[in-house]
Amino acid sequence: MKDRKFYILIIVVIGLLLYNLYTMNEVKTDIDSYNEKIDNIGKEIDSISIANEELDLKIESLHTEIELIDGDITRVQNNITTIKENTDEKINSVDAFTFSELQKFFADRYDSIVERTSSKTGN
Repeated sequence: MKDRKFYILIIVVIGLLLYNLYTMNEVKTDIDSYNEKIDNIGKEIDSISIANEELDLKIESLHTEIELIDGDITRVQNNITTIKENTDEKINSVDAFTFSELQKFFADRYDSIVERTSSKTGN
């Protein structure tokens, strides 16, 4: 009886060993497909890296353009401030005029405008 159990145990172990060898062969086949998938993923990563480099270059050029536009905006704001200050000075100086000075100011101003328009129209 002990011999029988021993032989049965050996047959079971041999059976498991054969089953294991059979399934290991399938695993080796799957390794090839996994290697192919890994190579494809590597190619995709390379193409994404190239696309990222192109995007980085575009970002740098856009950043340069933004800096130029910021400089233009700063100059325009400075011009607006200067014009506002000049206008405020003129308004303040007109506010200080007396009635006779205002009459003279507007008379001189509109006489020059009338002279310009009459010379253009030929009157």
